[in-house]
Amino acid sequence: MDPLSQLSFILWGVPTTLAISILSFLSGLALGIPLAFIRVYMGKPFQVMVDLYEKILRGVPEIVMMLLLYFGVGLALGLKPFDEAFFAVTFALGLRSGANQSQIFRGAIRGVGESQMIAARSLGLPTSQAIIHVMIPQTFIIATPGLGSEYALLIKDSAYAFILGVLETMKRTDILRMTTFDTVFPYFASAFIYILLTFPLATYLDMWGSRKRKELGL
Repeated sequence: MDPLSQLSFILWGVPTTLAISILSFLSGLALGIPLAFIRVYMGKPFQVMVDLYEKILRGVPEIVMMLLLYFGVGLALGLKPFDEAFFAVTFALGLRSGANQSQIFRGAIRGVGESQMIAARSLGLPTSQAIIHVMIPQTFIIATPGLGSEYALLIKDSAYAFILGVLETMKRTDILRMTTFDTVFPYFASAFIYILLTFPLATYLDMWGSRKRKELGL
């Protein structure tokens, strides 16, 4: 198989890689935002629970969670849809991303400052409305570089999906290795593809976030 055909074969796995990464990121976002605000604004018992969640999910390797969900919860216990490798991988990465994004947003909330919340409350906004209309928009701007890095990390971590047989970029690379016995070009091509998927976006979001912070004086 010539190099162009090998590259084309690997590229067919990119949509699956992106699907895993995007769904995991959105799941992490849905978890991370409320967890961060719970950690900052709610009582000690809730803060302890969020802290425990973050420590556990950040401490357990992603591949262990994937294997646990797929072989343990999905296949051994017959609990759908964890018996689907794609879902098990996406759910595991989403849980871990939620713990990471919670810390990203918590730092961003503190970056906005308590004075913004006090000002919003002094104007008559209830706490929930102040969080939605005042805190979250500014928090997103401060968190943008960190979110870009988290998304890049998810793209790289999606490569673990090949262990469960998901036909994404890394799995297709491994198939080429086994069929062509070429251990150089497929991995170089795959590495270059991952760089293209991560570096430009993370760099752009970092620059955009820095510019917006300067414009808003954050």
